[in-house]
Amino acid sequence: MVTSQNILYSASAIARIFNVAASAVVKFEIWATGVWVYVKGMRPRLVSFKAFKQHFVDRRRSEAQDLQVIRAPMVGGYVVRNPKKDSQYIATPTPTGIECACNDYKNQVQFFGKGCCKHGYAVLAQLGFSDLCSYIAAQA
Repeated sequence: MVTSQNILYSASAIARIFNVAASAVVKFEIWATGVWVYVKGMRPRLVSFKAFKQHFVDRRRSEAQDLQVIRAPMVGGYVVRNPKKDSQYIATPTPTGIECACNDYKNQVQFFGKGCCKHGYAVLAQLGFSDLCSYIAAQA
């Protein structure tokens, strides 16, 4: 089950940030100043919330590169297809972002009030934008 904490802070995210196996992550603690991370063979480190948020965005941007984006005016946006998983979602540009039917987008909206999933980043790239802020600024 996705929560407001584990959507950003997880052993999997820590493993990717430190480039280690997930099994090497002993534990992590969310503090007021950041996340204390305990990895086998390493000293405990405080990782900033900003680093986790940047990892969150970078991962979705990276995953968007393998997706196929097809303009679909009949649904008011784009069909974004993942050939590896043989799945597809409808992503719709709006003045405030790219709405998507996927669970990741729904979770982000639930916990953060806004969001951009990998499907949204694929549409942004199709539209010529590298990030959500640039897209929103262009809509004003």
